[in-house]
Amino acid sequence: MAIAKAEDIKILLSNFTSLMSLRLMNMLLPLITMPYLVRVLGVEKFGLVNFALAIIMFFNLFVSFGFDLSVTREISINRDDKRKIAEIFSSVLLIKMVFVILSFVVLCGLIALNDTIGDNAQLYFITFGVVVGNALLPLWFFQGIEKMKHITYINVASRLFFAIMIFVLVKDKSDYIYVPLLNSIGTIVGGVYAIIFIRSVFNIGFVIPKIESAIYQLRNSAHFFLSRVANEGARYFASVLIGFKFGDLYVGYYTMVDKLFTVFMSGGGIVSQTIYPYMSRERNIRLFKRIFVVIIGLTIIGLVPLIIYRNEILELVFNNSDKIVSDIFLIMFSGGVFGIASILIGYPLLAAFGFIREANFSLIYASVFFVIVAVGGILAKNIYIVSMSVVVYELIGLLLRIYYVKKNKIIKC
Repeated sequence: MAIAKAEDIKILLSNFTSLMSLRLMNMLLPLITMPYLVRVLGVEKFGLVNFALAIIMFFNLFVSFGFDLSVTREISINRDDKRKIAEIFSSVLLIKMVFVILSFVVLCGLIALNDTIGDNAQLYFITFGVVVGNALLPLWFFQGIEKMKHITYINVASRLFFAIMIFVLVKDKSDYIYVPLLNSIGTIVGGVYAIIFIRSVFNIGFVIPKIESAIYQLRNSAHFFLSRVANEGARYFASVLIGFKFGDLYVGYYTMVDKLFTVFMSGGGIVSQTIYPYMSRERNIRLFKRIFVVIIGLTIIGLVPLIIYRNEILELVFNNSDKIVSDIFLIMFSGGVFGIASILIGYPLLAAFGFIREANFSLIYASVFFVIVAVGGILAKNIYIVSMSVVVYELIGLLLRIYYVKKNKIIKC
């Protein structure tokens, strides 16, 4: 059984600190700007903005295509081969730009064919800037070489810009368009700067990739793409369903809780992203077990007061503790432990040991149950059933991943 070296621990702690700083910024800034936006724009306009974002994020998932997971591993393994890294880097960027163009064409078609979207065409075009920015932002490169502090600085700067300008420009309901505009500008500038930074500091530039290399990256990311669609797409799918069936007001209610839940769940994501490159190389089960026990313990300790004092939290954050919001909060957060455990068992464990298909398909299968429950909630005109689909998804995903771990005897109890 592998024992973590002092240098490995140092790298893990450095990356964990960087990711924690980035995630804390990503958590704290929305907790500052989101309550302000709910108060200034009102729940309905806030819902409209997030309904548009939910639709646009499906394009973002397509453009990302799971590269954040598959390419991270490729770069981690080939970190000492600059020519190989340049080829991987260029192949992924080229594919993403092609996907951005295809996505934009589809968006134009949706605007032309759907009145709900077409009536707010400007909002959707501006929100699409997030897709462009994320396509340019090579988070996977920094994760692969395990130097997360650089991308942390870039992300923090762009997030701060967005947050500050929200308070400067958004003064009443009519200013809602500034929200996606500022978000898009910040993301695009951050992505462009990151590429320039990689070229100047790491001497990794764009080269014309071989067709075989691009095809390989697509094939290698296919399972990850399906997994990301199942995981993140589920959240956006629920928001879109609620928007079409219940309207912008209920999208606002749902989004308020969903964003808080995402903030909570990001703790598991930090740990997962930190140890995944290391586990891919070392497969240190002993260290994984220790980390897993600590994180699950902290998750339970954190969940209890959040659920008990949910009305006070909602009143403090949103100045809104309506029973609908409170009940959605209770339902969603009851699945928090399942979700964190599933995240930790997924890529840092199953994928690191070569069971990528199992890690990905566990979420794909779980998403089937999610869709069934969510659609059932829509047909029953019950938003609480729609919210329960999140808990079902997290639980099914966890059970399937535990099954794969036992089946493949990764951890011997």
